Amino acid sequence: MAEQEDLWQALLRSGESVATDEDYEHGYKREVRQDLRQYVAFRVANELYAISIHEIEEISKLFDTTHVPRTADFLIGIGNVRGRVMPVIDLATRLRLGTCERGRMARVLIVQHNDEPYGLVVDEVRDVVRIPPESMEERPGGISGARADYIRGLGRHNDQIVIVLDLSEVLDPRDFVVGGRVDEGGAL
Repeated sequence: MAEQEDLWQALLRSGESVATDEDYEHGYKREVRQDLRQYVAFRVANELYAISIHEIEEISKLFDTTHVPRTADFLIGIGNVRGRVMPVIDLATRLRLGTCERGRMARVLIVQHNDEPYGLVVDEVRDVVRIPPESMEERPGGISGARADYIRGLGRHNDQIVIVLDLSEVLDPRDFVVGGRVDEGGAL
């Protein structure tokens, strides 16, 4: 009971408006922000990135892949998840962060882009974060080069910068083949 009182006192001291039982009896409704955007935050090479939760179908443990010749270095290969074959991408290599050793926390984010599944290998999935629009910023003008193309925006969450990725750039099929060509439909 003492712990509950301590939490209640801490909430009262925070300065936030606090609804009491009496408020609820008189029809009080707690306002919940509807404009918060949700992202899955993950770590790649000690940097914090995120993708909209609506773009992620599933989070999987690492699975076997088959190498595909004449493809870009970031393409680990193709993998099969419950009968669905998909390209699997090493996100650290794709973002030019160097190669990272995959630990036991490494996961594959299975995303859907242009009606095709893709697997993105990340070092660790951290959390689902909610970022209000006022905490999102466009990519700063000082960030340039190929890595900048992958950034949709920068968000602030718990005093950390979260880099929100633009999947249409990260998964641009023109970058997947080395020494070959991609047809107009995007197929390899």
